[in-house]
Amino acid sequence: MKFEFSAGGIIFKKEGKKILIALILDSYDQWTFPKGHIEKGEKPAVAAVREVGEEIGVKELRIIKLLKKIDYWYKRETVLIHKFVYFYLMEAPVRSQLNPQIAEIKAARWLNPKEALAILGYKKDSKDLLKLAFKDLKIVI
Repeated sequence: MKFEFSAGGIIFKKEGKKILIALILDSYDQWTFPKGHIEKGEKPAVAAVREVGEEIGVKELRIIKLLKKIDYWYKRETVLIHKFVYFYLMEAPVRSQLNPQIAEIKAARWLNPKEALAILGYKKDSKDLLKLAFKDLKIVI
């Protein structure tokens, strides 16, 4: 058995009275939240800002709060892996444009909350996480 640790976020930006959510299309063709591995000695919040910034090309992300730490199990070949992921609610600057890291992800888009909820993959955790973020952002769907 092996352990892995990642960090990422639910990224939003405000455009006037509208709130937009950033999602990425991963290599498995699932719309999800940007995240990546925590490097040795790195704090989860620092890793989240770095990884999200690298994946979607947005700098100056501001952490609002830790939304949730989730964990799940999966197998890579014959190795059982217990993965822990720290998800933060993060605000991007108003004028942020997405510039996805195409080597790792297929696409990135800003979506209104209803669209984001509708296209999210990985139903088990993703929709609950987004709904947690909506609560903090006072979004009602």
